[in-house]
Amino acid sequence: MTEAICESSFWKDLKSGRFARMVREEVKGRTLKGPFEVFNIIKPLFAKNDDVEKLYCLFLDTRNHILGIEKLFTGTLTNATVYPREIVKRVLDLKAGAVVMVHNHNSGDTEPSREDKEVTRKVAMALISIDVSLHDHIIVGKSYFSFSEKGLMEGITEEINETISGHGI
Repeated sequence: MTEAICESSFWKDLKSGRFARMVREEVKGRTLKGPFEVFNIIKPLFAKNDDVEKLYCLFLDTRNHILGIEKLFTGTLTNATVYPREIVKRVLDLKAGAVVMVHNHNSGDTEPSREDKEVTRKVAMALISIDVSLHDHIIVGKSYFSFSEKGLMEGITEEINETISGHGI
């Protein structure tokens, strides 16, 4: 019986957002090492209201130390509208040198949609224009999908650089 009470208390605390606040504070200053670490840090943040899509950004300094983790967008069951300008505003406020975007798929399927790929390209373009790097876009579900691990970030960055150089920008 005591174990059941502790377990229900754990889930109640997790869904309340209390652990999310603790996680965000605990990781400040930590050096980010890769997508699996991001997944482990961010997974508890999706426990509260896990029936809607949310997008978090991890803001990093130039040495990949975490400056902060912020939920910037909340959507519906199947999507969240992302505005690159809002990410740029936070980057400038925090004086970040890099960003990692993370959002959830409620279905548990982490395969990126066409919209996921397009928003990644738009955010990367906006950040490149102010000399800030989008290191990764991670989709969280039953496991995770990392654009950088799958080589998609490199392709997006190359495409943007070709576009910029082709226009003499």
